[in-house]
Amino acid sequence: MREIEFDYTYLTNERWKEIIAIYLKGAKKFEIHCWDEETEEIAAVLSYGELKKTGWQYGKIIVGLVTPEFIDFLLEQEKPKDADIYNKMTPFFSIFLDNGFSSEHYGTELHITEPD
Repeated sequence: MREIEFDYTYLTNERWKEIIAIYLKGAKKFEIHCWDEETEEIAAVLSYGELKKTGWQYGKIIVGLVTPEFIDFLLEQEKPKDADIYNKMTPFFSIFLDNGFSSEHYGTELHITEPD
């Protein structure tokens, strides 16, 4: 796994959107992790996927297909205003794509898993 160079101190999430847009093009499936109290975020993502049964007692995992509608949904997200703990780029705690891309800690850490 390698980190994708990204300055998470940006005042907007436009650069985050540019980066994830590249990886969304090559992905077929997504997995989004949200904390239990993020009810609005969970409800929004459930429009594009379904709950995955897991043993994670503190949150929910939503899985689905990367469709043009899902891509538009992600790329239309405004930068969250609650940036006290993290300078959030996205309202979703973690986003994983099946092509090895991940956006974690609200978009402040971006990674790609290289194929073996």
